[in-house]
Amino acid sequence: MAKTKKITTQHNYILLSIGLLTHIALIYISLFNHGINLNFSNALLVISWITILFFWFMNRNKSYEGLEYLTLLPAIIILIFHPFIHPTNYVSDYSSLNAALHIIIAILGYSLLAFGAIFSIFILLIQNNINSTSKTTETFKSKISLLAMEKLLFQIYLIGFLFLTITLVTGIFFSEEILGIALEMSHKIIFSILSWLVYGGLLLGRAKVGWRGKKAIVFSLIAFVLLFTSYLGSKFVLEVIIGV
Repeated sequence: MAKTKKITTQHNYILLSIGLLTHIALIYISLFNHGINLNFSNALLVISWITILFFWFMNRNKSYEGLEYLTLLPAIIILIFHPFIHPTNYVSDYSSLNAALHIIIAILGYSLLAFGAIFSIFILLIQNNINSTSKTTETFKSKISLLAMEKLLFQIYLIGFLFLTITLVTGIFFSEEILGIALEMSHKIIFSILSWLVYGGLLLGRAKVGWRGKKAIVFSLIAFVLLFTSYLGSKFVLEVIIGV
């Protein structure tokens, strides 16, 4: 029985690896078609690939049962709808090394914080399962203790927060030098700063008074909603709804 389970785990791991390779091939074809097209759909495609990569590394030993539903299913939905979204947002004009680094750090930061939000929901579901008398939510289980998972979660948030800080600093103070455009105060910057403040307050609360549990997770999800609104939300409205 144990041998069969091990073979199944290895089989799933191989399938996921193939899926990652196929996913990144689609990113290459879609993102680098006649320049660098970092539109809403392609940005989602990149972020979803990075979140799956984090899941691939973390869950090699099947320590987090059910986490695949929160990572793989959204990625599948993104892949299904990707061919039907055709706006363009070429960034090939920003071809300097500084601009490339700014974009890469921003994408990594958003992806880390997106995975942190997914992992937060996973922990919340496990907490609810522990406190519930119903057994219907046992889809989400872990071999790792809640304390250890929360420690890992805040490490993810810390790294993501550092990337977000670098993105904001370079974007706000060096916008014209890096991206070749003058800084304009917009809802994107305002929501990004609000998100940065909430993440910073969350990490400070964790360091000073040991914030944890449901309250910390709710704060982290609020921070991610603000971040999502600032970047992907604004891209969706401008490119898909308005068609700018």
